[in-house]
Amino acid sequence: MRSLLVKTLTDALLVFWSLVCLFPLYWITVTSLKDDPEIMRGPYYLPFIDFTPSLDAWVSVFTYANDHLLLRFFNSAVVAVTSTLLTVLFGGLAVYGLTRFRYALRWIPGLSNDGILFAILATRILPPVAVVLPIYVMAQYTGAVDTHFALIFTYTAANLPVAVWLLLPVFGNIATPQEEAAQLDGASHFQIFLAIFLPMVAASTAAVGLVIFILCWNEYLFAAYLTSDKVSTLPAWIMGQISIKEAQVGGDGDEWPQLSAAVIFMIAPLLACTAFAQRV
Repeated sequence: MRSLLVKTLTDALLVFWSLVCLFPLYWITVTSLKDDPEIMRGPYYLPFIDFTPSLDAWVSVFTYANDHLLLRFFNSAVVAVTSTLLTVLFGGLAVYGLTRFRYALRWIPGLSNDGILFAILATRILPPVAVVLPIYVMAQYTGAVDTHFALIFTYTAANLPVAVWLLLPVFGNIATPQEEAAQLDGASHFQIFLAIFLPMVAASTAAVGLVIFILCWNEYLFAAYLTSDKVSTLPAWIMGQISIKEAQVGGDGDEWPQLSAAVIFMIAPLLACTAFAQRV
């Protein structure tokens, strides 16, 4: 009887917390289906009961002539996917080298496996706001401001310690029997890494890649500094629209449905990737 009561209370708490976590997503979805009067006279919670839903905001956000949401989506997709692939590749190579080979030079203090690993992970200690200005200056001097290259390079470098950290337990500390057998057959380490080892840890590596993709997709600070218009990503563009909205003196709620639709459009790929990962 007591165990049943504990299970019931646990399930009730989980359901309650799930509703708390999902309500902001529900609210922003409902807001994207409202018109100006519902925004100003609200709050209204239930479509077809409190108000009549409308797709005007969705039509407007995709057909607005002065700005193109699909272009921002394309920029985010190119930068996030490319950065994720490069980060996982370089992070995997780094972890594979640090766990399969020993580095130690007596005349260079700290040049060992543990020292190199600590140096890689220590770079993540710095907050992004401490390095964004130097990165912007370097991008300005090299003419890389407002280019995909600047964001991809920055995202790859910033997330490389995270990839190394997450891939360490996946790759293990010693070579597997399959790797040793391939070495005896004359395969190079690069061939072993790509053709033999990566397929063995493909599922765990894909999970790490999903985490890196989410970090790249949601990143705002570097995108705000390194882009201006041409390659602006969705987070930077949406925050810019909110800033413009807040700067309007006496502005009403006529833009909140459009912003809500844009936010839903931005988080849709993340929800799809998460659902796919759970099914797999």
